[in-house]
Amino acid sequence: MATSNTSGRVLRPVVALLYLNLLISVAFAVLTFLHKDGILDYQVLHWESTGQADPADHAGTRASLESVLWIRPVSVLVIAIVYVRLAARLKLGRRRTWVRVMLVTVLGLAGLVYLVVSAEFPNWMRAGQVVQAVVLLVLFLLLCSKGVRGYFSKEGRVPAKV
Repeated sequence: MATSNTSGRVLRPVVALLYLNLLISVAFAVLTFLHKDGILDYQVLHWESTGQADPADHAGTRASLESVLWIRPVSVLVIAIVYVRLAARLKLGRRRTWVRVMLVTVLGLAGLVYLVVSAEFPNWMRAGQVVQAVVLLVLFLLLCSKGVRGYFSKEGRVPAKV
């Protein structure tokens, strides 16, 4: 049976990495908002130079990319709510919470790898995406560690207080 001291020691780095990832996400959402014109200029040029958009329809390309650009700040808001809830529920020791954190981590890591490889953002944003991907990779490795997995096993589970 895991004690509260064990849970604090095991879960503290997991929760810290969840919140660090959230902090990076919020920072880049704010930067996206502040630098949206520069980001859109970069994306339109990228699309036109790779043949993904017609240079004659510059305004149409920009309008469609602008609507997609706002997905990140909106998704950060949704993820923030999910992260805060998951971080609070981790202490209950329920395996399904661990599975959800693992799922969010893997999907987030896959999404960031796609964003970096697709090269549709300026280098400064890609650098931030790489940093965020490293945080999620460390979180993934930590979630897979014996101590964390053991905490969420049937033997190590902390009984939920009702």
